[in-house]
Amino acid sequence: MKKSILFFYLFSFLAFYGYSQSLSLSNAAGPIEPNSTIIQAGTPDSTELITYITVTNAGARAVRIVCKKTELTLMDATEVTFCFGGICYFYSTFVSDPSEPIEPGQAITDFSGHYYRSDWQPIPSGESVIRWTFFINGDENDSVSVTVKYTTYPLGVGKPIALQGLLSSGYPNPANENVTFHYMAPTGLQGNLMIRNLVGSAVKDVMLPSSDGKITIPTADLPGGIYFCSLMVDGKVLTTKKLMVSH
Repeated sequence: MKKSILFFYLFSFLAFYGYSQSLSLSNAAGPIEPNSTIIQAGTPDSTELITYITVTNAGARAVRIVCKKTELTLMDATEVTFCFGGICYFYSTFVSDPSEPIEPGQAITDFSGHYYRSDWQPIPSGESVIRWTFFINGDENDSVSVTVKYTTYPLGVGKPIALQGLLSSGYPNPANENVTFHYMAPTGLQGNLMIRNLVGSAVKDVMLPSSDGKITIPTADLPGGIYFCSLMVDGKVLTTKKLMVSH
């Protein structure tokens, strides 16, 4: 009798545990352990650190997933935004809208967490810690999270910022009619902004009017989807940002 009761409770625990782990996380390096900590490293001349995470429905039913941002520590003059489920949110948003239904085994691959200085200058030396939590809509207990340490301690001799060039993330993102970028080409040089689709084909190539400033580019003529925007000088890519277009 005792063995039967023990088996019943063990089975119930395993069933509950399996249910409570409906989601799994991964990135380019492979699976991410639930509730683990990873480091997103830059240097004091970095202007933005971006975390890409894939969220997979490991359960047995279709679900809608929500992303929650928790700022555990945040350095002065820095901000954190994120994109998830086809929407990019303002820095003051901490919880996303529920995603479209995700079938078992399917994944949301477009999550990106963006850590940057609010005035788009290089991020100050130091560390900010953000927890990204993903949970089933209507059941926050069925969740998985990862803590990201955004570090910008000096790691050695890097390129002077004047030789790198800067490009902000486009806004709004997703874009509909237009998208605007802030940019800074290397001192004394003029660059161009190249927009490519997912297969690498150039869809727009815009000469920048000066070595630094901002530019607004029409996107109404682009099909909805994901694009990559690159700041280029003399045919070389200096930095690239991801853009979503949605009509």
